[in-house]
Amino acid sequence: MQKVKFKNLYLLSQVEKRALHVPLNYQKLLIKGANGFGKSVIMKSLYEALGATPNKIDNRWKSASASSCLEFEYAGKVWFSVKAHGVHSLFDEGGNRVFWGQRLVKDWGPKLAKFFEFKLEMADKHGQTLTPLPAYLFAPFYIDQDGSWDKPWISFKKDFYLPNSATTLADYHSGIRPDGYYSARAELTQERIVLAGLETAVETLRQTMKQIEAIEGSTPTYDLREFEGACDDLITESENLLGLQVSHRQQLSDLREEAHLLKTEANLLRSALFEMRGEFEMATSLPKEVECPTCGQEYQNCLADRFALIEDEGVLSAALIKAQSNLDRVVEKERTQKEKLETINSSLARIQRILDVKKQSVSLNDVLTAAGKTEAAKMLRVSLDEKIVATDNSRKKVEAAQSKMGEFSDRGRSAEILKNYRTFLSMNAQRLDVLLDNPEKQPITSVSAARGSEGPRALLAYYYAFLHTKVEYTENVRFPIVIDSPNQQGQDKTHLPQMLKFIFGSVPDEIQTIVATEELPDEGLNGVTIATYGEAKRQVLRENEFERVRTFFEPFFNKILTME
Repeated sequence: MQKVKFKNLYLLSQVEKRALHVPLNYQKLLIKGANGFGKSVIMKSLYEALGATPNKIDNRWKSASASSCLEFEYAGKVWFSVKAHGVHSLFDEGGNRVFWGQRLVKDWGPKLAKFFEFKLEMADKHGQTLTPLPAYLFAPFYIDQDGSWDKPWISFKKDFYLPNSATTLADYHSGIRPDGYYSARAELTQERIVLAGLETAVETLRQTMKQIEAIEGSTPTYDLREFEGACDDLITESENLLGLQVSHRQQLSDLREEAHLLKTEANLLRSALFEMRGEFEMATSLPKEVECPTCGQEYQNCLADRFALIEDEGVLSAALIKAQSNLDRVVEKERTQKEKLETINSSLARIQRILDVKKQSVSLNDVLTAAGKTEAAKMLRVSLDEKIVATDNSRKKVEAAQSKMGEFSDRGRSAEILKNYRTFLSMNAQRLDVLLDNPEKQPITSVSAARGSEGPRALLAYYYAFLHTKVEYTENVRFPIVIDSPNQQGQDKTHLPQMLKFIFGSVPDEIQTIVATEELPDEGLNGVTIATYGEAKRQVLRENEFERVRTFFEPFFNKILTME
């Protein structure tokens, strides 16, 4: 089964002129640091670089406007997930931009899901089927200090906005409901919407036929005045549509002009940005003292001036991204106007066809009189029969989707999964000194245990029981286990070392494990690499790493800004 292994994390703030490189290429890594020294920033940035939204982000960190890059191994290759300039991008080992997206729901999320073969599909509150956000893919592997030690399935609670997220996550990642079940459920949701529309249409046609049958007389009559009035109505509608056509054409013309101006602005900014980078590189390559070729006077090649160039570059980069974002917005509006114009053109063509038919009618009064109630009933009957056939086909599709869901909801398999999960949970609880309430009845969506310091240990027992269950019963990608600050609710000198040894010693399927904590146990942790970060309080980034990390980001920024 495919696994993801994190290799390196790079963080860069052009606002603060600070950066950080975090080596991650260890099977077991413990990041140590006191409160406020930035270890949680590192932990939150790991899955944020892949498109997940952390529960809490410090205001100071927000103001730093840091770009992030996560280097990872997957499917035998090295990849780089970059979050910078308002977009997410995936690069391959050769620096090629594989795909990118500004919007998590419509762009980045579906592309990342396809990349990792994540097939979960869910319906939003309007019944529309969609691929959920990337956080749904990483959910079992991340334990956040802000919420995850209170209850499960809230590690990315801002992203878990779809109905019944907790239940869906537990069912999907445990294997109780595999990929096929959710594909069938998505089909069912969509087909039920189609079926509801068809059933409404059938009922409407039946009511209309009853009303026609209730009309007195054998044949309704029509006169030429009515015919003339119908033509006048069509001509009036046509004139209104022509007015709308002119208006939309003008708006479309304005949008094209605005798009042209924004493209020109973006190109100018891009040229200025590359020119400024050339000046910075030239200034960096020159010696500290430079002789004027005209007068021979020596001048200082000031480091402050170089940083001013970097700051100006940041301003230009931000302006370029804003211009590109505005351009995308205008292009989207232009597309919408084109669709409206096409609809108007179609309506005009329809009216013209109707008028042409009316002009060619030799004896319209005779035709209409002959049609009458009988002909109208025939036409409605044909339409009703078509709708009934379509409704029957839709019902069959609904039944097929329900049947398919049933195939993926084998009760025997579900019972087996629950039994093994509860066995894992009981074993973990015993090892972590946790007393469970009714261990044989514990649900797979949560855990019920005592409060106080026992609560976090019960949750840890639950998370690992779930992970072992996932590994045994699913074929999905395994991501690194990332655990932030397990020392919750005042764990004593016995239980905190117990938790850390359990975390690193009970990992299923040799999944990479990264933990952040304030304290180390007195006894060593075998096979665990320990790293310390944070130069000062609330300052995890380092000035002395800025140039090196900035150089690392440079090729990615060039591809992002040139939209390659």
